[in-house]
Amino acid sequence: MRKVMQAALGASALALAMYGATAANAAEPPSGGDMPIIGGHDATETYSWMVSLSNGCGASLVAPQWIVTANHCGSASQGRIGSNSKNSGGESRQIDRRVTKPGTDLTVMHLTTPSTLAPVKMTQTNPAANSPVRLLGFGCMSWPSCRNATTLQEIDLTILPSGQCSAGGGTANDVCVSGDRTHSACHGDSGGPAVTGSRGNWTLVGETHGPGDNRGECATTTLYTGIAPHLTWINQQIGS
Repeated sequence: MRKVMQAALGASALALAMYGATAANAAEPPSGGDMPIIGGHDATETYSWMVSLSNGCGASLVAPQWIVTANHCGSASQGRIGSNSKNSGGESRQIDRRVTKPGTDLTVMHLTTPSTLAPVKMTQTNPAANSPVRLLGFGCMSWPSCRNATTLQEIDLTILPSGQCSAGGGTANDVCVSGDRTHSACHGDSGGPAVTGSRGNWTLVGETHGPGDNRGECATTTLYTGIAPHLTWINQQIGS
């Protein structure tokens, strides 16, 4: 996806959605988030740290009162945490402020009330090329005719060398994920997580940024802002 949703698009920006089960890429939404993963399937477990934002984007709970998302998602007034349903369940928390790291698509948002759910661990190193990665989101499940997901979607893809997302603006600090016409992230998945690990033991490695090439908004490789290169900054903001 092309840098999915600029900060200026604010709460109306579309969030990237996560697609299919091989390699996928997120598309850049013009506002808010309205798409789930293409080629994915209903989540096979409940992720206590998965967040659905009120503006359609995704996010990840990294501390009781802090979530990580994309700057291009703009502002959100609240988030639903730890539910596989976009519109019910889990915990609903209000958001009272956001802090963006200059020059990046990385934003942390503060919750007015701490979540009681378990946050996701954050990686200290970017994952190696050819290793497996899981994408999560409530974005478009099809493109260009978007069919939105109301149930959390997941897809298992592969980490690519960062240079393979250079056409989409990726650098060595970013995480590049494989994708194709039938397996990808898309609008509505913006700001959401890319994780490595196994059932019940996941580590956050990236947040959905946009398409990894210049071929289109969705159904391509996907570019994720790497968590590891910005971990010190994140911890400074959340007080860890």
